[in-house]
Amino acid sequence: MWSALFLQSSSFLQLFIDACEDEGCEETALNWVIAAIVVAIVCAMLMLAIKWLKKYTAINLIQKAWSRSQTVVLIVVGVLPVLLALIIIWYTTRNFFNYVGVGGLLKGVVFSWLLYVVLMFTGHLLSPWRREIL
Repeated sequence: MWSALFLQSSSFLQLFIDACEDEGCEETALNWVIAAIVVAIVCAMLMLAIKWLKKYTAINLIQKAWSRSQTVVLIVVGVLPVLLALIIIWYTTRNFFNYVGVGGLLKGVVFSWLLYVVLMFTGHLLSPWRREIL
C-alpha cells in the first residue's frame, strides 16, 4: 500500500518529467513509471525462462551447471531488451514523447534497469540456482 502512495507522490513523479505545464503531466509520469516497472518484470521473467529452458534442454550435467560469469552475462544481456522496449514505448506514445522527454526516458531506463537487476538477483536467490550467483 505504501509503495502505491510513493509511486503517486508528485515529487517522485516529477523526476520522470522534463516539462510539466499542462494538467495531465502527473498522470503521464505515473503511466511512464508503470510502463518501466512492467517492462522490467516481463524482461526478468523472460530471461529467467530462457535460463530455465537452456538448463532443461542441456544434455549433460556439465551443461546444466552454470558458472557465475555465465549468469552475470545473462543478466547483462537482459538489459538490452529492457532498453529497446522502453525506447519503443516512449517513442510510440505521444504523451511520453512530449511530457517525459529525453531526460525522463533516461531516468525511466535507469529505474527499470535497477528493478530488472534486483528481480534477477531475487529470482536466482529464491530458486535452486542461488549457488550460481553467490
